[in-house]
Amino acid sequence: MLRSLILGCLAVTAIAAEEPKSKPKFRPPSAAEVFTGSGAIRFADDFAATTFSPKWRFSQNADYEVVAPDPELIKLVDAPGLPGRKAVRFSVVRAPGVFRSELSLPHEKGWNERWYGQRVLIPKEWVRDPGRAVDIVMQWHAIPGDFRATYPNVEISVGDDRWILRQSFGDPKTTPTRREIKFDDRVQPGVWTAWVIHAKWSPKEDGLLQVWKDGKLVADLKGPNTYGTIGLEYTPYLKTGIYHPEWNVAKPGARERFEAEKPAAPHKVVYVTDLKVGDERARYEDVAPR
Repeated sequence: MLRSLILGCLAVTAIAAEEPKSKPKFRPPSAAEVFTGSGAIRFADDFAATTFSPKWRFSQNADYEVVAPDPELIKLVDAPGLPGRKAVRFSVVRAPGVFRSELSLPHEKGWNERWYGQRVLIPKEWVRDPGRAVDIVMQWHAIPGDFRATYPNVEISVGDDRWILRQSFGDPKTTPTRREIKFDDRVQPGVWTAWVIHAKWSPKEDGLLQVWKDGKLVADLKGPNTYGTIGLEYTPYLKTGIYHPEWNVAKPGARERFEAEKPAAPHKVVYVTDLKVGDERARYEDVAPR
């Protein structure tokens, strides 16, 4: 009897030892691990490597903790029209729950002054969609202390054939201040657009937001540009790629609208390269795409 009990215990121990261990929890890179530049440029990526830098975070649809991106959504490719250069191709095909493919960087503690530069291509195959929906290609986001959803503090998007700048700041728990600027210049499919953004992030009057498109200053806005009542003070984090909010069917009534919509463009593709982030010591020429 005793011998049988001992053998049974040994068998259970052996089985337990053979069970696979649980997968380690995904830990996204921190700001200290990402913004390691020694000079005014804190981060830069021209995507020339054969694989993505481990400093990037990936967002696919509703998943914000993607270890390796789906190449159908996010992929390193030759940069169209830029011989010898590389870029990221972001793709979204219209289907329930398919609405986002983005790269993002972590937030930094406190309100900081930052410079951002990158090049964006709306490909020549792009189909104009005159509906109310937009495609966000760059956004700077904040997460409230209670993790309630908010609009991006700043976004640059494509709506029909126009570039659009939007802001959201103030108190997101009541009625945030929202502002929209449609730039005079039309979107030119097949032509790379160089963007430079200079932000002194602040919920107060000392805030500043300047935007250059292809070397031309198209926005010079002073005053608050972040949420000041969310319980956390940190620099909004950069996300880039493609985000089509209207195809997110998780919100109440969104599925019905999705099924009733007759979009002109069921497939959207955007390319991004030459991305830089500079601190308060940087200047326009430090981050402007070549």
